[in-house]
Amino acid sequence: MRITEATLTPLHLTLAHPLNTARGTYATRDGFIVRLRDEEGRIGQGEAMPLPEFGTESLATTHTVLRGWLSSLKGQTLEDSIEGIEATLVPTASEEVRQRGARIRGIDPEEPVPAAQHGLELALLDLVAQRKGIPLCWLLAEEARQEVLVNALLSAEEPEALAQEAREAVEEGYQTLKVKVSGRSLDADEARVRAVREAVGARVRLRLDANGGWTEPEANRALDRLGWYDLELVEQPTPPEDLQALWRVQRRAPCIIAADETLATPAAVRTLLTMDLGGGPAVGAVVIKPMVLGGLLPSMVVALRAAHLGMHAYVTSSIDGVVARAGAAHLASALPSGEMASGLAVGRLFADEPRDHPYQPRRGLVRLRDMPGLGLSPDFSREH
Repeated sequence: MRITEATLTPLHLTLAHPLNTARGTYATRDGFIVRLRDEEGRIGQGEAMPLPEFGTESLATTHTVLRGWLSSLKGQTLEDSIEGIEATLVPTASEEVRQRGARIRGIDPEEPVPAAQHGLELALLDLVAQRKGIPLCWLLAEEARQEVLVNALLSAEEPEALAQEAREAVEEGYQTLKVKVSGRSLDADEARVRAVREAVGARVRLRLDANGGWTEPEANRALDRLGWYDLELVEQPTPPEDLQALWRVQRRAPCIIAADETLATPAAVRTLLTMDLGGGPAVGAVVIKPMVLGGLLPSMVVALRAAHLGMHAYVTSSIDGVVARAGAAHLASALPSGEMASGLAVGRLFADEPRDHPYQPRRGLVRLRDMPGLGLSPDFSREH
């Protein structure tokens, strides 16, 4: 295919209420929409929404890199395949392999630029899937599922409000709820977790996310107390740079420990998926954030390797817009297992979320339509 037009459009999102995490408070999000037009007029869309606190490059770097890449991409041709996309995006490919892709490395950043790579890769995947007449997920796995189980992220601070939010989520059909913890006293967190569990009963899955906000001793104390509330899992209880602490916490935890911010760099991913300290895999699950890992293709590699080692994998948003969440939903549908809910039901967090788009959850599920590519109108992100 030949790229006849390549554009970059700013994207600004406002949260309905500031989202508090152990790594920061977020009131707005900024990034870019990538659009690629082929010689037949099809338009592929991608999104780059950097989140430096979680391991991506800065917004300014994303802009500089994408602007350079898109300028060099216009007018070039590449193969209509995964191999053509990889040959375009992977600078270490052999000369023979690179003949299948386009040359975009006019600006070669010194550090990884996962958000920029995600934006361009998603637009290329969308375009290739459209040209083949298949949903994007089929490029990733022929056995991709048509439905993705998703969890509800509860954002209230006080126990009473959190309990009400939990009841409303269950009434809407969610069977997995997620609560942010750490950054406050353990007594306060226990009151919040207890309120949610008492509000929804024992049949609803409850997971916690500490965003690396506890030390190892704090994590052990917290899990000793909060484990009484029948937790499905806890995401990133300890600082992301200390893999051995994460391993030790998993060994004594009453539930699955999921690595999240630990996957912020390629080196950390390799270490987590190759470390052998005995007693099985380092953690019970890995949280796949495509924006942090550099796209859907490297995310699939991580998920498949994790499954081979006996780890669960599920996909979460990085507080992204609809285009990125659409790509993440296709990725989630292609994972080896869909048992664990993915964190893609975050539209309710945004004040400017479009009221009607095909990736809105219904009864705790995101259903993928049988449409080529992402199935989003070329004008979708312009309208919103």
